[in-house]
Parts: sequence; structure tokens; C-alpha cells
Amino acid sequence: MNVINPANSWLISILVNNHFGVLTRVTALFSRRGYNIASLSVGETNQPEYSRITIETRTDGAAVRQIIKQLQKLEDVKAVSLLPGAERIVRDLLIIKLAVTLPRREALYQALSGFSYQIPYQDERRVVLEFTGSPEDCAQLLEVLSAYTVVELCRTGITAVSTLSELSAQ
Repeated sequence: MNVINPANSWLISILVNNHFGVLTRVTALFSRRGYNIASLSVGETNQPEYSRITIETRTDGAAVRQIIKQLQKLEDVKAVSLLPGAERIVRDLLIIKLAVTLPRREALYQALSGFSYQIPYQDERRVVLEFTGSPEDCAQLLEVLSAYTVVELCRTGITAVSTLSELSAQ
């Protein structure tokens, strides 16, 4: 599961020019240095010329400081920020296709009663659930769903925003 462990897990928010190849250069930096990316999400900001990359990496503090220094040297990187645990909102999106026949459907809905989810599609044999929540909430949902047959699971990866600091060019 993608639950964040504050002791060795870091969320890095990177504001970049929205150009071809920028994501490749950012991820190559991690690869060349032997750092693993546990989660990655990227998308345009409210200004189409910029994208925000959110990376979760699991390493020690010295290594994350080195990563940040190296990221700041990349030409297309406009701002880099660590997102501290107490000062961030973190979300993950799950889309899950379940094999659930009509007779088992009511039991599924009862099991999901504590979660806020959408059902974008269902038929006699399948239900597709859409769920957005914290990594911990996603882990809990997946635990509940372990009693059912998951046909397909898609996960966006963590995206996050700081509740305190401002990044330039937002």
C-alpha cells in the first residue's frame, strides 16, 4: 500500500515549464542517482505554461536534500518544495473494477458504507468504483475490497498541496 511513513518518506512538489521532455529529465535525475520514486503524479496548473510534479520518495534526509539541490539545477524547474506532513493535503484516486453479481451487490454497498465513493459504471456482473482519499483511506478501502474479486485497479499516485507556503508562478 502507498501509506506515507513520515520517518523516511518525502513528498516533493516541483513546478516546471510545461514542455516536452521535462518529466523525463526529472525522473532521470532520480534514476541516475539511484533514488526510487514511490509515487508520481503530474498535471498542468491553473497556468497552462506550467505543470506540477508531485513525487514521493523514500530515503533519508541527506539524500532528499541532495535531490532538491539537483532538481533546482534543472533549467525547466521553476520551484521545488518539500511538503511537510502536518502542512499538506494529500490525495490519491482509485478506480476499481470489481466482479460482483447482483446478489452480492448489497453486501458490497454495506461494506463500503463508511466511504465516500462514486459508481461511474455497473452492470449485472461488474461494478466500477471511483474513490478519492488520503493514502491511508485508500489502504483501508482496498482492505475492505479484499473480500471481493478485483478485476482491474488503476491508481493515480499521490498528489498534494501545501497548506502554508506559496510556490512561485502559481
